[in-house]
Amino acid sequence: MGSNLRRVFVFLAACGLALSIVAYVASFSVPQSDTIFRWAIVLFPGWMVFYVSIFYLEYPSSKEPNFAWAGFARGMPSWVAPCSCTLWLIFVAHLVWFGIRTGFGNPEIRDGQYALVTRGRILSVLSQAEYIKLRAVEARMLAAAMITLYFMPAMYWWFRRDQASAPTPSTLKT
Repeated sequence: MGSNLRRVFVFLAACGLALSIVAYVASFSVPQSDTIFRWAIVLFPGWMVFYVSIFYLEYPSSKEPNFAWAGFARGMPSWVAPCSCTLWLIFVAHLVWFGIRTGFGNPEIRDGQYALVTRGRILSVLSQAEYIKLRAVEARMLAAAMITLYFMPAMYWWFRRDQASAPTPSTLKT
């Protein structure tokens, strides 16, 4: 893959990661938390393009079960894989926290009422303040997911060397 295309991928992945971090910070601001869902619509397809391209370029090794956890970090600084695992754990903690807070339902507006809904069934009726807080927690969980999903491509494209410029064993012997 050409270095210009790699630079474009680095830039786009870094922008996705930065926007995800901004969305996470904005989720603590109640008025901003609803705009995060609009950001996610833009960011969601982007990480899929990155993952497909990475798995295609790393094909034989990308089939290994641990590739997404640590295999992608081969040849990168030693802190990349632990940071990736830590971000996944933070996302899972946000997911569990959201599930506990909502009883595994979603805050929605049904028939003009704020409610927790699961599988089309209303679990409980919420006040406006409760609804806004739960939407902020949901937005924070979504932003944590986007941070986690954009970290791997950003690191992969940032630290990836072109195969043509990478030293081979024959060039090291002199």
